[in-house]
Amino acid sequence: MTVSIQIEPDTGMAIATCSGVLRVSDAKESAAALWKTPGWSGNAVVWDFRAAQFDFDRAGIREVAEFISSHQPATPPARVAWVTLRDLDFGLARMFEVFREDPRTDFRVFRDYDEAISWARLPRSDTT
Repeated sequence: MTVSIQIEPDTGMAIATCSGVLRVSDAKESAAALWKTPGWSGNAVVWDFRAAQFDFDRAGIREVAEFISSHQPATPPARVAWVTLRDLDFGLARMFEVFREDPRTDFRVFRDYDEAISWARLPRSDTT
């Protein structure tokens, strides 16, 4: 799996573009890489999985959610968007949403990249 993380200079939002087969270990490593990315200070993040394929089951997605909940920065991102095209990946992303539930972070799954970007850029009070 390959991941490229870009930080928007004017918003501080991270856009993580992933491709290839995404395993549990890849997901954990990618999250940790985001947290260490220079210029990212916990603002919104869009994970673009359109060119990726998840290679884990329900237990794997739960493991990823638990890893993120226990290792994320003290102040998690205000908004997290996942963009995926495959039905199976979309369903797993929805499971992640349930497992990772954290009232400090608004999380949504999208099929449309531009819609995800627009949502992630909204001011905090406009995300609901």
